[in-house]
Amino acid sequence: MNEENKNSKKNEEQNVDIEKELKNNVETSKKDAGKSWDEVLFEMADLSKTTKVQTKCWNCNSNLKESDWCSVCRAPIKESIKQEVLNRHISAETIKCWRCRGTTSGNICGVCGSPLTAEGMESLTADIKHSAEMKLVEEQEFLFILSPKDRQLIKIALKFTDLESAIAKHFTIKHSTLTNYGPEMIVERPVESRFYDKFEHEKLLVENNLRVLFKGIRIPSNEADLIIIRFFYWKPLEEVNRFEFKNIRWKLLALALTITTIILAGWFYTREVFDLFSIERSMAIDITIFTCALLGISVMHELAHYIVQRVKKITLSLPYFLPIPPIPGFMSYFLLGAAGGFIRVVNPVHKRNDLFDLYFYGPLAGVVTSIALLLIGLSSPYIAEISELSQTSLDRIAEIQQFDPVMLIMMFFNWFGTVTNLAPIINPETQVSFIHPLTYAAIVGLILNGLNYLPGSILDGGFMFRSLFGERLARIFSYVTSLFLMFNFTTWGLGVLTMFVPRSLYQTPITNEALQPHWSRYILGGFAITIAVICFPLPSFLFTL
Repeated sequence: MNEENKNSKKNEEQNVDIEKELKNNVETSKKDAGKSWDEVLFEMADLSKTTKVQTKCWNCNSNLKESDWCSVCRAPIKESIKQEVLNRHISAETIKCWRCRGTTSGNICGVCGSPLTAEGMESLTADIKHSAEMKLVEEQEFLFILSPKDRQLIKIALKFTDLESAIAKHFTIKHSTLTNYGPEMIVERPVESRFYDKFEHEKLLVENNLRVLFKGIRIPSNEADLIIIRFFYWKPLEEVNRFEFKNIRWKLLALALTITTIILAGWFYTREVFDLFSIERSMAIDITIFTCALLGISVMHELAHYIVQRVKKITLSLPYFLPIPPIPGFMSYFLLGAAGGFIRVVNPVHKRNDLFDLYFYGPLAGVVTSIALLLIGLSSPYIAEISELSQTSLDRIAEIQQFDPVMLIMMFFNWFGTVTNLAPIINPETQVSFIHPLTYAAIVGLILNGLNYLPGSILDGGFMFRSLFGERLARIFSYVTSLFLMFNFTTWGLGVLTMFVPRSLYQTPITNEALQPHWSRYILGGFAITIAVICFPLPSFLFTL
């Protein structure tokens, strides 16, 4: 009996030690206290960061004493060296050892005994068993799993072996281990995509509030197509009334400021035209039309986001509308009045298709609405006879028109309005015209929504291209887009924003990176870029040089 008590006490002490060790694994995360949950989840999904926080060997699960190699099985820890060793299957006559840099041959280094090939790795690990500590972790009744929202590990009443059994129902497990993030499994890629969804709805995961990260890896030498599975703790948010005043007061303030700046933009434009053309009727109606039209385009954009998030079961925040104060004395693109809205994803997005759809249909709704308003506004421009205008007015008109943005889509609709008699025919020799405020609002809508399709970081197109091509290529697209916008006279401000706005403001994590987007999304992505090109504004003076 005394012996049993001793063993029980010893096991309890070992459990305490392991619990303390696992808690110590995330002590470094305290310095990340200011990070948002999506930043933490992004780092968790980044396989390149694994070796920086790993405390268990990926090969034998023993505790790591070195940062570059395992002292038990001599496995390389750095991801690049690890893949180099696993991808090499043929013993070389002479090769430099990755660890001691000695020149040797065969599957195992003759100098330091480190594995040089996949076969060498297998021979070294054939007789190595899990350490007693790892075995105890597998047998204990709890696991520590990362909670991105809390930025710490959460103790879950779940056995490691039970989690492995749940995975084995849907996937073929090739390797399993524990990391600072929690359990990690490497499995074969399933034949059908439905296995992902079936696994995510496993009772064991749902009951313990566990969500799954899928990341694909490929080993070319043996054509292995594998998936890395990681887990994170995500407790469903309590239902709150998002429309309570205390929850939306800042959004209401932003909306009020946006309406104000739109009214000012409409007033500056209408006042300038009325003064030039000596129009004496009230400006109130035209200003109201401009305000309602531009605000309506923004609302339709956000409404499309809302509809998609309901269909895809994605939780979004209510939009922050972004005001742009007009610059007195300037016309054209300086009188935007608004920059659309800004939303945040409250929960991680499951699939790359869902992320693409969420951000594709917002600008599309804005463009369609803008075109509808444009067709109405083309029929009612301001027209004046040149003979009735003073030379001062004519000089001012020439100055304003010099900075008018030129867009391919407007060139088309101007032609379309002429050939269909939708727009009145104007004799440029004897008449001068200005577009109606409704047309101006439509042009602003086309600019804002068209530019939103560019693959810049904070733009809808940035999210779309990340869903299609991944994080690394999306960053390259974003930098190129930012430079292009910065060197264009009409869009330099947006270029500065897309280049320097912090990355944490536009992250939207995808939990299943392993499942590729449907081919139709690539076609829609090309369609989006086409819209961005034909709606891109260039100053007209470039065409008169």
